[in-house]
Amino acid sequence: MERRRYPRFELKVNAKFKVADQRHAFEAGHTKNISAEGLCFESDKKLDAGTCVDIEIALGDKKGPVGVTGEVRWSEEVTDPKTRQKKYINGIKLLNISGSDEGRFLKYYCDKMVEKLSDYLKM
Repeated sequence: MERRRYPRFELKVNAKFKVADQRHAFEAGHTKNISAEGLCFESDKKLDAGTCVDIEIALGDKKGPVGVTGEVRWSEEVTDPKTRQKKYINGIKLLNISGSDEGRFLKYYCDKMVEKLSDYLKM
């Protein structure tokens, strides 16, 4: 049974993350999908459920990345079929989006929703 309140859309863009409240450098990753209240991203690092993370998502515009804070809900190990390297996909519930970034993120999400709906209606 689907428990999400908002649809998720495939979105593969660069993202950086770090455990919140730690001085570690951001680590590279990329998103797999987004929704209005969550996202999934792939990384080289396993994150434990309940961990708070800061994530910077590149939306492809010239305004720089959008900064979000979220809580890891799950993390799953996967193997890259091309490289055979171990990776992790991490499900994140969004907790906070910094002020000016919130509008950009939600507009981007809505644009993706309209794009998908348009594709569906053309069928």
